[in-house]
Amino acid sequence: MRRWLRSLSVESWTIILVCGIDLVLTLVLIEHGFAEEGNPLMRFYLGYGVWAFVLAKSVLVLAPVVIMEWGRLYRPRTVKLLARAGIATYLGIYAGMFLLINVPAMSLLQRAEAVDAETMRMEQELRQRKLGKRSQAYYPAMFERYSDYHAQIAATDY
Repeated sequence: MRRWLRSLSVESWTIILVCGIDLVLTLVLIEHGFAEEGNPLMRFYLGYGVWAFVLAKSVLVLAPVVIMEWGRLYRPRTVKLLARAGIATYLGIYAGMFLLINVPAMSLLQRAEAVDAETMRMEQELRQRKLGKRSQAYYPAMFERYSDYHAQIAATDY
């Protein structure tokens, strides 16, 4: 077994490494709410839990690596060229999906956090003014300012 592991091509190790990083990064970002799975097939397995997701990802990575290593015995140059094209394609699709799905999700999350912080600040300010003598004079103006702020945020959302 060790001999077989040492005989894996650089391309095979690259695919395993890139997919492993993808797996860990996806799980960490999903756990913290910064991302979602862009691949519909993997999203299906993620619905069954983390271990189903990890198992499916491992099978979907290791099966092609085994086939690639088998093909390398008969057509090494062709397999090397196709493996490198596959790595480039995988990285391109990963980057594209990350930019299309996760970057907007992260910016919406940051916006929501900013709105929550502003809402808390406004509520504290309203509470403080209610406790003061002139609370009724300030409350409508504060409410209008609060409503205007949320209308601006809603207009900038996607």
